[in-house]
Amino acid sequence: MTRDLEALTGRTFDVLVVGGGIYGLAIAYDAAQRGLAVALVERDDFGSGASFNHLRTIHGGLRYLQSLDLSRARESVRERRTIARIAPHAVRPLPVAVPVYRSLVRGKTAMRAGFLLDRLVAAGRNRGVAESHRLRGGRVVGRSTAIQQFPGLRRQRLTGAAVYYDYVTTEPDRLTFSFAIAAAEHDAVLANHVEAVAPLVDGKRVVGVSARDLLGPESLEISARVTVNATGARIDRLLTPLGIATGAPMLKAMNLVTRRDAGEEALGGRSIAGRYLFLVPWRERALFGTWESSAVCDPDDTTVSERDVAAFIAELNQAFPALDLTLADITLVHRGVVPASVKGSRVSLEGHEQVRDHASQGVEGLVSVAGAKYTTARGVAERITDTLLRKLQRPSAPCRTASTPLPGGSIRDVGLAVADARREHDQGLPADTIPHLIAAYGSRYRDVIELAADRPDWRTRIAHDSPVIGAELVLAARKEMAPTLADVVIRRTPLGALGYPGDDAIARAAAIVGTELRWPDARRRDEIASVRSFYGVETPVHGTA
Repeated sequence: MTRDLEALTGRTFDVLVVGGGIYGLAIAYDAAQRGLAVALVERDDFGSGASFNHLRTIHGGLRYLQSLDLSRARESVRERRTIARIAPHAVRPLPVAVPVYRSLVRGKTAMRAGFLLDRLVAAGRNRGVAESHRLRGGRVVGRSTAIQQFPGLRRQRLTGAAVYYDYVTTEPDRLTFSFAIAAAEHDAVLANHVEAVAPLVDGKRVVGVSARDLLGPESLEISARVTVNATGARIDRLLTPLGIATGAPMLKAMNLVTRRDAGEEALGGRSIAGRYLFLVPWRERALFGTWESSAVCDPDDTTVSERDVAAFIAELNQAFPALDLTLADITLVHRGVVPASVKGSRVSLEGHEQVRDHASQGVEGLVSVAGAKYTTARGVAERITDTLLRKLQRPSAPCRTASTPLPGGSIRDVGLAVADARREHDQGLPADTIPHLIAAYGSRYRDVIELAADRPDWRTRIAHDSPVIGAELVLAARKEMAPTLADVVIRRTPLGALGYPGDDAIARAAAIVGTELRWPDARRRDEIASVRSFYGVETPVHGTA
């Protein structure tokens, strides 16, 4: 992948996607795979918004059964299974234990009934899935078993635990980026750090966007027959010059990465406020989520205060009394602005994607989409691409994204792949690097190994507590459209996934990436400063920008 802005001009694309989160990337991939000429621009980096700030789980929508939303539950199960089939290297089964107390609607009998319904709704949950990734059905265990197996659950009035299975993705940013690679390999033209400034209009039809390069002085016009507005929280900003809006309300969501060790199971808990909260084991650390703001917010305001974080920690300590979490335990705050559902005075996360064909508002050639659920993004993209084909008056073409492995996804047995890679390539590498490379790159891990073949310095760790080696940074700079140090450290590799990796690691990373991209010393200093700003290393709470 190369960042070629000239390739965005001088032609008219069938589809222009504005926004490079998981929804925009999945749409670009599906549309390109079905033979459409596709372009995509993203104002920051691919997957840098809400797609970066999610809870790292791929879940089957068990909670939708509480409201008997069976269609949404079935879709969640189907898409969870799809990800396990097209990217098995990127996910692993995750047991989740939720405490059960004496209650008519949340007691053992109710949970057993829920699991029975789930077995019916999710009957095909393992169809076509590798044996290592097959998920067991849910079950209810008694109090003594729950205490013994899940000691982190709140014991007061505990009668047992409901245990079910989803997936956790250890390399979520690589999974998101694999949709970008897939789109590019089907001839889509992608560019990050390009901001869509305003729609281009011909009469009452949108015919593309005017844009500007945020890494340089260039302005450009990108022409397209249909434009897809997938800008997430800023969905209405692109519509303002047209005098229309989706009116989609937004709320803030927050997850906390901690320095606390975690086991193999995710734990659920219920705070005094009635919110279900989860501890998710991710990269051997405890990740907690999800806090949601109690009121709608300004789509441009992604900040969370130390007071908000402290309030969330208090809720977590209520839900998990043995936790005793403090601000000092927080290494990174994941936060984003996502679609909200407003019912009276109650504001909550919107479980359904919001899709609007603006032809209904008198504007042709423009479709907007916003969603909050990572798991179902591919399925939403399939439906939107069907719409795009109709709008373009093109013959129907089958969607193949549910059956075609994502780049790196051709591995069937992840454990065997790790063992084979260790036998062939482990010499001179850190002990934990091969499993990391398989999880991050799948069957394409050799792209990293081959770069490091004659460079021992590229086979060593960048940070003492990270499996990332220098060759990964080189690959990102050379072939993965990572023009900034933040792109490399935060998203192309998990070097900074758990928090600020330290001044020494950042200096080493800047030296490698700066050499590849021929940065002068002043540019290297600026890039290092940008990474430090992202983590807020000089503030009490380390957070994302």
